[in-house]
Amino acid sequence: MKRYLGLPLVALAVSGCAYFSPRQTFVDPPEPPAADQNRYADFKVPEQDETLAAFEDPALAGLRATSLSKFRSEEEFKDWIRATREAADARGIGRPYPVLSAPAPTADMAMAVGTPAPAAEAAPSQEVTVTGSAVPGSADNPEITNNQKAGVDEGGIIKQIGQHLVILQDGRLFVTDLMPGGEPGLKLADRANVYRSSHEDTWYDEVLVAGRTILVTGYSYREEATEYTVLNLGEDGKVTRQATFYISSNDYYSGSNYATRMIDGKLVIHTPIYLVGRGWWDELEIPVIREWRQEEGDGFRERTELEDGRPLFSATDIWMPVQQTLKPVIHTVTVCDIAGVSDGTVPACKATAIVGTETHEFLVTKDAFWLWMSPTDDERERDLGERARYPECSEGPRPQLADLAPSALVRLPTDGAKPAVLGVRGAPQNQFSMDMDAGTFRAVLDWRHRDCDSWDSKDEADLTFFDVPLSELDDVFHDTAGGRYFDLPTPGASDYEARFTEKHLVYGAREGWGSWPPGDGETRDAGRAIIVPVDAPDQPVTVELTHDVIRAERAGPYMALTGYHDNKGLSLSLIDLRAEPRISGTITLKGRYESESRSHAFNSGIGADGAGLIGLPTVPRSEEADRWWWWSASSDMSYIAAAPDGGLAEAGMLDATRRDPQLPSETGYTCEVSCIDWYGNARPIFTGGRVLALINSELVEGRVEDGKVTEIGRIDLTAPLAD
Repeated sequence: MKRYLGLPLVALAVSGCAYFSPRQTFVDPPEPPAADQNRYADFKVPEQDETLAAFEDPALAGLRATSLSKFRSEEEFKDWIRATREAADARGIGRPYPVLSAPAPTADMAMAVGTPAPAAEAAPSQEVTVTGSAVPGSADNPEITNNQKAGVDEGGIIKQIGQHLVILQDGRLFVTDLMPGGEPGLKLADRANVYRSSHEDTWYDEVLVAGRTILVTGYSYREEATEYTVLNLGEDGKVTRQATFYISSNDYYSGSNYATRMIDGKLVIHTPIYLVGRGWWDELEIPVIREWRQEEGDGFRERTELEDGRPLFSATDIWMPVQQTLKPVIHTVTVCDIAGVSDGTVPACKATAIVGTETHEFLVTKDAFWLWMSPTDDERERDLGERARYPECSEGPRPQLADLAPSALVRLPTDGAKPAVLGVRGAPQNQFSMDMDAGTFRAVLDWRHRDCDSWDSKDEADLTFFDVPLSELDDVFHDTAGGRYFDLPTPGASDYEARFTEKHLVYGAREGWGSWPPGDGETRDAGRAIIVPVDAPDQPVTVELTHDVIRAERAGPYMALTGYHDNKGLSLSLIDLRAEPRISGTITLKGRYESESRSHAFNSGIGADGAGLIGLPTVPRSEEADRWWWWSASSDMSYIAAAPDGGLAEAGMLDATRRDPQLPSETGYTCEVSCIDWYGNARPIFTGGRVLALINSELVEGRVEDGKVTEIGRIDLTAPLAD
């Protein structure tokens, strides 16, 4: 099993105790030489001042560009890596850098960036019509998962194409017909392997749809690349494979975010390429896109004439870093048109690459990919000597703007246009801490002193609201912070959940980053939620809760917050945002505990009048609430009814057929590949006026009767496929 998990960043703050803090000094890099010169051919890093952090030391200024510019040649890129490695070694930052092994730019490279192979070389292909119907609410692909941004479909485990649901599990696609024989019902229409061999070392995680095209994302450790399989769903619900292609990358897995997006029928992906932390035996290779053909007997494919693939970009396509960084990462955003892809072609892709920091969060909107990049702990460290007292990070007043390490906000347009940058301060904790709407980028930021590392914690988080009009981003990076910053009330604990709507930011907190309930006899302090009008961030409203906050999700005109007060059950509160923000209702599900933490595990079907259902996975035992990402047992699906005034009532449950995932299947079904449900396996689904639930390997339908959801149908996805 190869999956590597990292703990989420802990929100930190610092004290305002007196201590020695040298004045931050920034200098611009020297004027660049003539356009045909290699700026780093004989570049020597001056002696560094370790009383200054790496991100501010003038000795390192020559390793960055203050305005957006690209490397001038492959040799210049190599020499920049050499100089950066030497500077990092001198400061003791990072592990060995890889040796650069990048092909020299050739005419063939141009085909890699947005141009398909010439027609004469391509094998005959079956035409695929992609209608751009991934638009929310379209007839072909209704939005049935809890996506962050409208018009941006996120990779998940279940999607809808017409009257069929497409479910990804165990490296297989399970297709369910919702209208068999033209009548509402449930029938397994097809089961198709995405993988080609039971010996594959690949994890298949995410499915996307556009029209009748299906795209499945996985990571292949054998190929050291992200694998994309393009399939088509026929009107009869049968799946046919069209192509498999690879883009070389590090593993994309995240415990909370989703790696892939679909925008207007085009795949949008982020592939960071880490330039430190690799073994001395590794060579750095420019990422390539390639396809495999000619199926062998064991299911593996021989590489074609495109054995080495087509580079997504050359060294001269890479935008230089605008921040001083000694742990650089090439952040690559690739947009691929999958229309017409067949077994003999690779999709036309355009890639934008920029060097930035290892610490980053990203947000995807309909026309841009947003990166917030901050110095790593190593790059913030400095030696203040015995005469200085370091800040006491666990207590004290809020740090000031000048005390915070500079970050960069980068906008990478998905149409391949030139990026734009802005110098900023602070750091968002995840993608949900950022939003872009109506020409303004917004974020809620962890606000901690530059001398506090990731493990220093404070009982109550210091948070700041940030906004900036898009017009302020340009091609020049200033060390002074752009945008506006507003102090926010503490949520009352160290870790928090935040969500944006078009008009509000809502956040609440819990003690510790996990989502488990208290132990026997334990209670947690009453929580609070802070509602911030995005047009008036200096006028936040605080409301008191009876529980802490482990989840915050948008649900129609409400913000839904879940959490615990004690171990007797899960509580859910609605904040009505239609007028003056208020808690409209709170309910506790006695003896039930939330069992999945990803955003897609929550869903709601609430109408314009504020009435409807909320669904989320729960389990009956508190010790199973913290299921982690690799726990593949079944959850039940709990439902809560919202009244037009936001009042709440229990609305029943669709039960799982409990089976130990380690025991043999009763149907004889065997999983061969990708047998751990890293993304969870339970999803509430509201579509076409119907109430459905994916519960592990079962799809269950319910009907609302007398205010309760009762079961009316169920199919086992692992049962033998009927003729």
